[in-house]
Amino acid sequence: MAPPKNTVVADVAVGGGVGVFSGAFGVGGGLMLVPFLVLARKVPQKVAQATSLVMVAMAAAAGALRYSLEQSVAWVPALVVVVGGLVGAWLGAHIVQRSRNATLQSLFGILVVVAGVRMLWPHDEVAASATQLPALSPSVVAGYAAAGLGMGLLSALFGIGGGILLVPVLVAVFGFSQQLAAGTSLAVMVPISLVGAFRLSRAGLTNWSQGARFGLGAIVGAVVGASIALAISGSALRIGFAILMLIVGGRMSWGALRSARTKPEQETPL
Repeated sequence: MAPPKNTVVADVAVGGGVGVFSGAFGVGGGLMLVPFLVLARKVPQKVAQATSLVMVAMAAAAGALRYSLEQSVAWVPALVVVVGGLVGAWLGAHIVQRSRNATLQSLFGILVVVAGVRMLWPHDEVAASATQLPALSPSVVAGYAAAGLGMGLLSALFGIGGGILLVPVLVAVFGFSQQLAAGTSLAVMVPISLVGAFRLSRAGLTNWSQGARFGLGAIVGAVVGASIALAISGSALRIGFAILMLIVGGRMSWGALRSARTKPEQETPL
């Protein structure tokens, strides 16, 4: 049975807002959509995470296309990151079944806070472009693959795109500009998110129709967000992204602490 018309409109509108966030910061948007589904729609946590990945893939594809038109996607590094990301997604599917949610959430929150502080730390702006990136030496390739591994793990464990980890790594470690890191992150996110959605679909967790409705709105929003990011200074975007990470990381760590004190075995929204 088709969903009510007002539900369809609401899903598209929510997806549009999440898409702006995704395109502007180079992240999937799951950090916004999953809590909305769990808290506002009362969707079970795992279903929310799986459904979010459908929207993440659609929003990331639109955002990556917009960035690529401005030559703000590093395609060769992206391919290396994808390889690591697919491995990470596979490992994450096993880890999540053997780990307490509060422990994983707490560790992820700490990681995000550390990354946010690192991006707020004063440093020279890097005017990186595709021709100024580090040469693909074995150590650099290994670094890209390791970043992808972490991104894939986060995608599988939390139902997010993983850009909140990849973007600061590309900026702080590999010298990407904020815009180039965001575009590259979105390009990487597409296959990793789709693999996660298909994997969880086998367990009956992925709501493809609802995810697609969110995704339709997110496609438009991601293009708008990417255009905003490309029009403002890298410094302002970096500071905004860092503040976002501090808020998200602090919220996740606090939620994990409360869960451990009250109901240690109960999953909490991400």
